Amino acid sequence: MKTIIAVFVMFLAVFGVNSQDFKPVVTGQDVIDNYITASGGKDALKDIESIRMKGKIGEGSEAGELEIYFSKNYVYMDIGMKEFSMKQAIDVKKKKGWTKFGEMIKDMTEEEIKKNTKNMDGSMWGNFINPEEFGITYELLQNETIDGTEYYAVDLVRDSLTVSTSYFDMKTFDKVREIKGGMTSGFSDFRKVKDSDVIMPFKITSQTGDVVITDITFNSSFNTKLLKRPKDKKGDDSKNEDK
Repeated sequence: MKTIIAVFVMFLAVFGVNSQDFKPVVTGQDVIDNYITASGGKDALKDIESIRMKGKIGEGSEAGELEIYFSKNYVYMDIGMKEFSMKQAIDVKKKKGWTKFGEMIKDMTEEEIKKNTKNMDGSMWGNFINPEEFGITYELLQNETIDGTEYYAVDLVRDSLTVSTSYFDMKTFDKVREIKGGMTSGFSDFRKVKDSDVIMPFKITSQTGDVVITDITFNSSFNTKLLKRPKDKKGDDSKNEDK
């Protein structure tokens, strides 16, 4: 189920503003700078300390509900589908977390927590507005044509290894596609998030199914009771303390 989780950390794309606001593209950094401008600007993105999303996953009678919250302190996911359900909660500072697939509950290792929180940090534009902190550099590739449209292609590189490849609209600098970990995700239906100047995609497509976001909220409070580890089938309450 790792690919299902991964799709939710690869959703950040933005709608372009006016072409005259963008710099000429010579390097990968130029593309990223224009992407940040299109997102609403670095200052606006830095002001976002948490993101909460609600939406639908899948299609038709098989569609389910999802809710995701992440910040530097907490990560929470609740995905419920007809044939599949998953919950995950992480207290970043306490380095504690758990995952529930169906009725199976598993405590997360410190390495798993580190990996998940690193993904979430990157999803909050960290790979773009704080590349030095994440050890990220950018490599501009040859433009790529997808379905008859030409896009800028940029590799995000860490320790000489490609972390992901992102594709940007050449006029608006929307990030319309990303390939990461062997999975391709597409982004569309760009809208301004309420009470902000930041615009994000409200639709994500991938091999694991489509996600339609119905609501995005920045900098909302988080109910820490959701971090409480559920009881397992054996009735072992020893791990059920509030995090």
